[in-house]
Amino acid sequence: MFRKMFICILGITLGLSAILSPHVAQAANEKTTLEYGNGATYYGETKNGKPHGNGTMTWGKTKTYKGSWAQGKRSGHGVYKVITRGEDSITESKYDGNWKNDKKDGKGKLHVNEIALTGYMLESRIQTGTFAKDQWIAGYDVRNGEYDPPYSFLYKDSKLRFEILGYAGDIWNDLKSGYIFSFTYKKGKVYKHIGVGEEYISKQFSSFIKSVEKEIKPHINQFEKLAKQL
Repeated sequence: MFRKMFICILGITLGLSAILSPHVAQAANEKTTLEYGNGATYYGETKNGKPHGNGTMTWGKTKTYKGSWAQGKRSGHGVYKVITRGEDSITESKYDGNWKNDKKDGKGKLHVNEIALTGYMLESRIQTGTFAKDQWIAGYDVRNGEYDPPYSFLYKDSKLRFEILGYAGDIWNDLKSGYIFSFTYKKGKVYKHIGVGEEYISKQFSSFIKSVEKEIKPHINQFEKLAKQL
């Protein structure tokens, strides 16, 4: 008799769990709208009255963040878009990557376009790699703008800093033929630099480029890919 009663109670308990569990999960993922005094609006998951989980914050028509939150701060992966209007231009910025305590932190990609009010592109820049405390610290920095030469290519990590000023399209062959504005390579005690107007022995420079080809060519290939996105 006790066994039958136990089985009956167990069956009722399991039945209630099956009925209630979906509602519990739904409550945990319930989305809320929060209004702030500075004109910002949040819609998404919350905890203790703060953004927590996944949600979107908008600051008027100029700033938007969509992604992960923790205790009211951007934390985890998210996309942040900002539009800033100056006297003669508009700057559009988009960061897609990791955040920590409301700052860019971890792997990510920042793309910034400065556009004249006439619609002409003044400068386009991509930084991709590692960020810390809102600053880009390692990876690739590629820029195209109203300069001579128009392109700037930079790669850096904890051991290597490698930079070229010149043109996109065939960077590797331009480098081998010396058709660049400047070249800088620094790794440990090894430092090599040439620039327009500086005297250098082309044979020695070609020999150096050949010695570091396996190391720098993958970075040059990445420069070309990023240049196409500008």
